[in-house]
Amino acid sequence: MNKESKAFVPLLLGISMAIGVLLGLGLGGGENQERSDKWEKIDQVLQYVEHDYVDSVSRNSLEEQAISYLLQRLDPHSYYISEDDVARVNEPLNGGFQGIGIEFNFKSDTVYVIKTIKNGPAEKAGLLPGDKLIKADTSVIAGQGLATADVMKMLKGESGSEVRVTVLRGTGQKEFTIIRGEIELSSIEAAYLLNDTMIYLRLERFAKNTYDEFMEATLPLKSSGVKHFVLDLRGNGGGYLDAAVSIADEFLKEGLLITYTEGKSRPRSDYVATDKGAFEEMELHILIDGYTASASEIIAGAMQDHKRAIIYGKRSYGKGLVQEQNEWQDGSATRLTVARYYTPNGRSIQRPYETFGKGVLVHTDTLEDNVGGIVPDIDVLRDTAGVTWLYAEIVHRGWILDYVYHYRDAHYIQLKTMSFDDFESKVSDSTLMIGFRDFLIDKEFKINENEWNRSSTNMALRIRGLLARGMFSENEYFKIMNTEDGGVRAVFKAIKKAEV
Repeated sequence: MNKESKAFVPLLLGISMAIGVLLGLGLGGGENQERSDKWEKIDQVLQYVEHDYVDSVSRNSLEEQAISYLLQRLDPHSYYISEDDVARVNEPLNGGFQGIGIEFNFKSDTVYVIKTIKNGPAEKAGLLPGDKLIKADTSVIAGQGLATADVMKMLKGESGSEVRVTVLRGTGQKEFTIIRGEIELSSIEAAYLLNDTMIYLRLERFAKNTYDEFMEATLPLKSSGVKHFVLDLRGNGGGYLDAAVSIADEFLKEGLLITYTEGKSRPRSDYVATDKGAFEEMELHILIDGYTASASEIIAGAMQDHKRAIIYGKRSYGKGLVQEQNEWQDGSATRLTVARYYTPNGRSIQRPYETFGKGVLVHTDTLEDNVGGIVPDIDVLRDTAGVTWLYAEIVHRGWILDYVYHYRDAHYIQLKTMSFDDFESKVSDSTLMIGFRDFLIDKEFKINENEWNRSSTNMALRIRGLLARGMFSENEYFKIMNTEDGGVRAVFKAIKKAEV
């Protein structure tokens, strides 16, 4: 549970008191003195290193490194956040930031715009996915070996400030003057009707504004004929507990336990459904995978325990620890694990610490195997029929995305006038694949015909989806990708089987 609780205390001398604060404030004077004495050795060691080490060292740097190391040794989710990183780390949970509103990636020391935030300053100014960033004001971006943080510093800034961005689009350069603004980060990646009876919603995170976004996106889709709700939590790493509880409340009857938290210094706290559920009568289907974690697992676990939903996919990540954020006077912050959360039946879904660093949990086991995570009711196997060496190599080189931008730029005037329905009816897979084949031949890429035939459906789907994302939105991307998605197919299959 990521509750923000600010601790306004003196920084005092060194890590000894800092650690004392981490372990808890507000106790009796004698206990505080005892705690200070216990940690005195750390302060003495830092003073010794500061004064007697062969080279000059920064006391502040030593303290930060020591605190960071200590917290990392406790568990995989407790950590220290430097002053420079606090704003960046909090952005996804706060629901926004100040900047120009783009997502970018690196390829061969070139910075590509991969997405413009809808209605953000960059989109309004005319930037497009696929543009290659050359300069920000007078600072050169291309070919400089910059890190992500370096580019972000150039592009972010106070709302109302101005930045001139030069990009390479196709073979020509374009310059845009962009007025930075407040950028809202939506928690909803897609929300639409899969058919006349099924709502589909893909949730990316649980932030401060997630519950409001959830209701705004789903209530207009609700009608008397809609009987099923597909909640896609794949890839959702969690966030605020309160947001997850509020959404779970919309599906559960009044009085049902959603989750509870408990820790050594935190008494048990129960979270119970109220009488305001908007979707209590709908059949619920939840999609999870090995990257579904934390707040997402709270919802999946609660619905599974109450037999309120069918869970599809792969075993979830297994993060059942509650972090509390404290912010310090120097601008830094700490996130310390203070409790565990449990499903209504008392299951702790925290995966064993020794399994961290060994990848996500993607296998399936029984609920009693004590490996952590939520085990789906219906296991969804990955469809590998169209995955070939040719497909893997093309994806690895980034050529599908390159071709999407190439096609978009060549047909931009025509595509810009199309609605999504026009796009679906007028831009055929065969047209896209003929162009893609020519694109690869121009790169002198040797095409294995057998593998091309096996992978063509996958490639066409991906090209179409990415093209729709660039011309329309994430919603249209998922409308296309979900037509062949294994999890969505499993939901349709289960519903059809139940209706027989």
